[in-house]
Amino acid sequence: MTVARGYSDPARVAARAAALGAAPIGRSVDGRELVAIRIGAGERVSLVLAGIHPIEWIGVEVALALAERLAAAPPQDRRVVIVPVINVDGHAAIATDVAAGRRRYRRTNQHRVDLNRNFAIGHAPAPAWFPRQRAGLAPWSEPETAAVAALADGLAVDRAVALHAFGRMILLPWAHRGATSPRHAELVAHAGAIAAHLPGRYRVLHTGRWPLFRPGGLELDWLTARGALTMLVECGRGGLEPLRPSTWLEPFRWYNPADPAAEVEALARALEPFVRGDEAR
Repeated sequence: MTVARGYSDPARVAARAAALGAAPIGRSVDGRELVAIRIGAGERVSLVLAGIHPIEWIGVEVALALAERLAAAPPQDRRVVIVPVINVDGHAAIATDVAAGRRRYRRTNQHRVDLNRNFAIGHAPAPAWFPRQRAGLAPWSEPETAAVAALADGLAVDRAVALHAFGRMILLPWAHRGATSPRHAELVAHAGAIAAHLPGRYRVLHTGRWPLFRPGGLELDWLTARGALTMLVECGRGGLEPLRPSTWLEPFRWYNPADPAAEVEALARALEPFVRGDEAR
């Protein structure tokens, strides 16, 4: 198996981010740089986060495509700050796995912590001996999430988007409890406008609606608690093909379509008005 055209390996991600003026914001467990792309001017900030789960490459592509669209006509009344890959070690490991034909599922960083359970709201640490996908022993225990927290602390973030895969869903806070967020109606309007411009059927859902699945420590809830209008987008419907059983055994294909170009472009185009600060329409 090889990564299909339309996906950027770590070297290509770095090159595309560098071309957009990316600057370091921290380092990973293994010492790799995390970078952020800053576009536009103004006090208000839209924050875009991607690549927190390493196997979800389509989200990285959407983040980069969105950055490239914004760079072509930078907003004059706000800044957009984009972190295209948070879990840089995991992203590199997936690239190596795919190139070698290894069918590995990776969701965590090098400490076996699911970074999207390591943010400082609703955090619920699992025991240190727990074998998989721990939330970390404390919020910000991981250098990757600590770098994102430090970045946000210096910004007046009032809008935020987290890019994941898969399922064609736009998820709204709260996730760790059953209540909706204070700006739920406003979020529904924005999410509905975005969904209306996307291929397939993107559902708009309140994340905490499922009593048996209310995860804590998500970036979605952390940014909401900071006052940002925040949504989490599960990009695409994955790449499983019913008539190709080999795809059933390839974790990369569970999350990423074989040819993401059209959906990536549609997502970047649909999300652009929101991150520019436009009203829902």
